[in-house]
Amino acid sequence: MFPVSQIIARNLGRSKPAGSALWINPEKDDCWQAVQATCSSLKLFSQDFSSYAFLRHTRANIDFAAFPGQDEHYDWIIMNLPRQKALLNMMLDCASRLLAPGGVLWLAGENKAGIKSSEKLLQLHFEQTRKLDNARHCSLFEAHTPLNRGSFDPLPYRDTWDLTCGNSPLKVVSYPGVFAHGRLDNGTALLLQTLSTIKLEGDVLDFACGAGIIGSCIGATHANTSLTLLDTSALALKACSDTLAANQLNGTIRASDGLSELSGSFDVVVSNPPIHTGARTDSRLGVRLLESVHEHIRPGGKLILVANVHLPYENWLKTCFRRFEELAANENYKVIAAIR
Repeated sequence: MFPVSQIIARNLGRSKPAGSALWINPEKDDCWQAVQATCSSLKLFSQDFSSYAFLRHTRANIDFAAFPGQDEHYDWIIMNLPRQKALLNMMLDCASRLLAPGGVLWLAGENKAGIKSSEKLLQLHFEQTRKLDNARHCSLFEAHTPLNRGSFDPLPYRDTWDLTCGNSPLKVVSYPGVFAHGRLDNGTALLLQTLSTIKLEGDVLDFACGAGIIGSCIGATHANTSLTLLDTSALALKACSDTLAANQLNGTIRASDGLSELSGSFDVVVSNPPIHTGARTDSRLGVRLLESVHEHIRPGGKLILVANVHLPYENWLKTCFRRFEELAANENYKVIAAIR
């Protein structure tokens, strides 16, 4: 059991038996079963497809979406602390509006992830807050009496900004929690600059698509392409869908843990692969996620990715592809194309 789950489990005895409960973004463990024993009904909700798939396999009642449905209210809501404060603020607003009268919210997280400073954000959404426990290098807060009522509206948290791809203007839509929310990160900027000099045709996969910037730029500037955009984050997929709609572009949007849900093959795969696991940098993460990508690329097709200059993607590429070359580089990033 993960530490955050442990601090929740050790405090279950101090909570009154609850009616209905909702747990937002639980860990991939069996703690939900202990929570379920203390309430009449428990629904899990995850914004991460990997967690959703794991917990669904354990027969948990779980939904995967950008936001919980607004048609139910709960006597007890548990929330695991997200990494970003902006995401926490948005999700606290969302959760506070799902509490039934007299309901209570628990917020749990690791100290190193910033849980100790979260009480200030709790106080923006609830009249009463207190710390319940501090153990396992984690803290657990309780809050009740929401300050806001009515249905949650994500639009105030949405950020829309303009980008130029070649000669084509593009609107980008993102939400807190989406990679590089509200800005164009430097790695993607180099990749887009490089893609503007390449002719792309056929079926294109934007892997780890985030807000859909890369795929949308390809769709806007390469007419003879068909887009598929894939990510594990429900918030990213929501942003991606909004970005495509804002630019009158078409594409197939898929949720997947890495490439696990992907079928079929593509002429081109493009990616700015992630290198973070939670709050930690994991230099092997991108390679692990892309290990089987060559199986989804047609003979003669290519993988085009951007990576930090210090990451040795070339060592892996030479084991899976006929040849590769560096297309562009600066002091921080490099763009590599590999031919199947």
